Amino acid sequence: MTIFSDRAGFSARETELELRDWLRGGLNREDGRLAMFDTFGEPVRKIIIKTAIAEGLAEPWFSSPMRPQWMVCRLTSKGRDVLRRSATPK
Repeated sequence: MTIFSDRAGFSARETELELRDWLRGGLNREDGRLAMFDTFGEPVRKIIIKTAIAEGLAEPWFSSPMRPQWMVCRLTSKGRDVLRRSATPK
């Protein structure tokens, strides 16, 4: 998985874990919609969204009617497969 450069203070591993946590939220929804905010109420970091889209794990779905600059994304079938494989014990 390619992790794009990010601001100082976040390692690639931390960013990858944050990405997986964000993507797992789409598994609980029938339409695969991904959260726009993290568990602390902060907007999901753009680097997480860019990485997921670049890897084909998420796709842009529509712009938020209240904030057009925010993109609502949903989990792709590739994203579901990656999450299922990573959850399977080896």
